[in-house]
Amino acid sequence: MALSVASFAVPASRTSGATKSLKSLKSMRARSRPSTVAVRALKQNARTLHDSYNEHHGPEYLKYSGLDTTPDERVRRRAYYDKRTDIVRAHFKGSIGMDDWLFRVENKLNEFGFTGDNTIAMTSFCRDEITAPLKNGIHEIFGYAMDIDGLAGYCSAGVTGLGAGMSHSPTEEGSGKERYVFFAMPHIAVDSAGSAGDVIRAGRAGCSHACGALIAMQPKFEELKRGGMTIRAEGTCDHMNPEYSLLEGRMLRELQPEQVPSGGLDLVQVTKLCDGVIQKDFTELVRAAVDPAKADFAIITGVQIHSYGHTLDEWHPNMEYICPTSMTVVVNGKATNINLVDDTSAPTPRQLFQLRGGDTILATPTALAGIDPRKAAEEAAAKRRAAELSDEIARLTTATERASQSAAAALSALKSELSMIKKETRIPHTAPSATQGKAIAAKVTWRESAARVTLRTRRVSVSVSVIVIVIVIAGVYLRMLRM
Repeated sequence: MALSVASFAVPASRTSGATKSLKSLKSMRARSRPSTVAVRALKQNARTLHDSYNEHHGPEYLKYSGLDTTPDERVRRRAYYDKRTDIVRAHFKGSIGMDDWLFRVENKLNEFGFTGDNTIAMTSFCRDEITAPLKNGIHEIFGYAMDIDGLAGYCSAGVTGLGAGMSHSPTEEGSGKERYVFFAMPHIAVDSAGSAGDVIRAGRAGCSHACGALIAMQPKFEELKRGGMTIRAEGTCDHMNPEYSLLEGRMLRELQPEQVPSGGLDLVQVTKLCDGVIQKDFTELVRAAVDPAKADFAIITGVQIHSYGHTLDEWHPNMEYICPTSMTVVVNGKATNINLVDDTSAPTPRQLFQLRGGDTILATPTALAGIDPRKAAEEAAAKRRAAELSDEIARLTTATERASQSAAAALSALKSELSMIKKETRIPHTAPSATQGKAIAAKVTWRESAARVTLRTRRVSVSVSVIVIVIVIAGVYLRMLRM
């Protein structure tokens, strides 16, 4: 694949007047806020390095170790970053580094005619400041993007907001065609130890969290499971808390109480649910706002994942991942769905390092503090499976009780009908003929046989359900013993 550094640079035609001022601003920022700062560790009262102000990258970028490293260093470096990736993928299968994702997105969009100088990008990410590295990467490709952000990445800008961004798009000479790329995704932190939601923030003591809006929603699903919850009407919001109230109502309407696991939803599950809601609603919004006869467009979704160090006691580089979930490109009214990972080639670490302007190769951390990513993944999977089994046991128990009640009702009805037939046979209104007597006797015999068969079938069904429940409970118990 032929690569060009120019393909990653912001087009001069859109930034020529600001290039010098931007370089000057970066120079001033570098002097006033160093890229590597010393902070006091929280537990050991030691000073350690924490790269909070560096422009974060993904693992493939950081794997690059130059041309003169020793064999053992190359092995250690790749092993470390592969472990960090395994930890993220334990929660979000298919995740790739942010730099890798940006590279693939730009190359694939270029195949459909979207380039930095003829396209405007619009981003609907969470308002959290730690989403900035991804925004900066998009700015490098398309210039400054239109910001249509909302809490948890749920867009509340509506048709008017999208229309404003589209009216800023470059136009094609002659035809006047416009091109838009829409990015929409929630975000979550998964630290270097695999803890979902945990993130160390520069200058703040202790552990912080992301995404705060989705964490606030977790108890709501437990309340939904219990029943009796009043969900806000569609399209209404709390005027003092508009974005969150819109998000909460929409998320809660996505699930029925019986779909919520008995223990509620963990943060990873809430984040994945939010991604699904964003895919549906944002696609509907874009299609309502865009005229495909006037413009080509692309909709790209996923989950942004911040993988920072677990503690300030030891240094681990802060990294950014993306779990791609959908990519749809519409050109001349024809839609094409793309699997970004399967349909595009990955760049090499050296290519990413050069294209993203790398100038400092960070040292390889000594260890992951004994964290076994495979064990962490297995434990997370076992917990989710235990919750699924608990729900299945509850479902089978309910089904068995209903089957028993149904069998009892059916048996009662059959007995009642049989009693009526016998009564009619013993006390007929008129004396039956010999032929009628044989017919009545045959009817009685058939009804009695049918009743016996139905009763046996019901009993077998209940017995099988009980056996299944016992097997499932035993399996859960054995799995818990192994854990």
